[in-house]
Amino acid sequence: MLRRALLACSLVLAVGCGEETDDDTPSDAGVRDSGVVVDGGSVRDGGADRDGGAADAGTDRDGGAVDGGYVPPEYGRWLKFEPEGAVCANGSPYKFFVKFSRTSQNVVFYFEGGGACWDYAGCTGDGIRTAANKNGLEDDHASAYTELGGFAIPVDFVFPLLHDDPEVNPMGDWNKVFVPYCTGDVFSGSSVVTYTDPDGQDPDVEFHHVGHDNVLEMVDVLSNVFENIPRMMVSGCSAGGAGAIVNYHALRSGLNVDRGYLFDDSGPLYPDQEPTSWSLPLHERVAAAWDTAPLIQAAPMSSVLAADLGSLARVLALEYPNDRLAHTQFRLDYNYSLYSYERFYEVDAKGGIRIFGDGMGLGGLGLDENDPTDRTAVYEMWWDDTDLMRAQFDAMSNLGYYMPFYRDTNSSHCSTIPGIGEFTQEELLDLFLNDYKTLAWAGTEMMTTTGTVNVRDYVEHLIDDDTPLASYFEDEGEGRYLACTPDPRYYDQLACEMAN
Repeated sequence: MLRRALLACSLVLAVGCGEETDDDTPSDAGVRDSGVVVDGGSVRDGGADRDGGAADAGTDRDGGAVDGGYVPPEYGRWLKFEPEGAVCANGSPYKFFVKFSRTSQNVVFYFEGGGACWDYAGCTGDGIRTAANKNGLEDDHASAYTELGGFAIPVDFVFPLLHDDPEVNPMGDWNKVFVPYCTGDVFSGSSVVTYTDPDGQDPDVEFHHVGHDNVLEMVDVLSNVFENIPRMMVSGCSAGGAGAIVNYHALRSGLNVDRGYLFDDSGPLYPDQEPTSWSLPLHERVAAAWDTAPLIQAAPMSSVLAADLGSLARVLALEYPNDRLAHTQFRLDYNYSLYSYERFYEVDAKGGIRIFGDGMGLGGLGLDENDPTDRTAVYEMWWDDTDLMRAQFDAMSNLGYYMPFYRDTNSSHCSTIPGIGEFTQEELLDLFLNDYKTLAWAGTEMMTTTGTVNVRDYVEHLIDDDTPLASYFEDEGEGRYLACTPDPRYYDQLACEMAN
């Protein structure tokens, strides 16, 4: 029970909310028990308590301003905001949540992950990969994110960068904004699409891919809540990591921010125009499905982004030269990598990688995640694209990265979630109750020239303006699937087959 509940805390946020690949954990382990109300009862709309006790910070455009400044109804608890006009995939109201600090004006934004979709099967939940929260968000989505032993577990223990303990989170005393995900478009879309059952049996589905529009509405509200933000961190895992980088400019330009930081966890936007790039089919597919044009047109150097979406990190670094922008991912990520390639490529009879079908990601799967040869192909493409991104980052002093090789947790996907796969059931219980700091960052360690560091250490470094921004890349391999990598030092076909 404990292991399943802790997995629920972590796996719900993964981009690949479909099938898990490295263990026997059910893919729907992130189903939340939404019947627990934790937030205190504040009032809105003239005193009507509309949430049955859940804290509601209101939706008025003045953000509740008092004497020229917003006064939170509560501190230290998650408060719900519903921006006017913002909706989830099914048209229900969109919500985001804020936990206000009494001691800091700084703000950390964390974007929730949870899949993506661009066809009928995926967007109705019947496909191998789908998207989270398509049917809307509960009022207690932040305060009762999952359930453990009958108790509501908030997002603070699911995403350590939202935790209040400074031993866990270097930004523990900052204001915290949790940005839920319910539009299937990695927070980048501005379209409403009607998907039709290709078999002609089930009714059409109207799907609101309006994630970027929702972020703009959120920024509009928060511009009246936070009059000035001395330091702003934007992060998120998987779809949330992609959401963090694609919306960084909207947050940075729409709010009064003195210094900004970005930490994209496992949601890479790879360069797509180089001869060794494999990401162009994915970028073309999602641009067509979600209408990313408004996001790109509003960005700096929009013509550069229109030509290569993978240049976004470089564009942001040029636009905000005093900000510190970083990326993290595992080298053997087997989740986001599947979304990136499995519907666009296949392995031919000679072992080469070629385009699958029409290359638009609508013809089923070209790669089988359980096939060892296909796993090696996925790693090969992931590594080629990663090399392109690293070259881009290495050329700029305010771009950095942290890339460990492998961990058992969540198919080596996402480093800003607890390392639950690194421990036995008995160890998990003890760590969850007594040493959450160790659990939070387990398996993200790397040996460097100055000693061992983990993701928490890197985040602390990232927000330290007095040190040059560094990058860390783990070259020495480890883990169950080491023999499946394209690295000739480790590749072994028979051992790879046995690992699978």
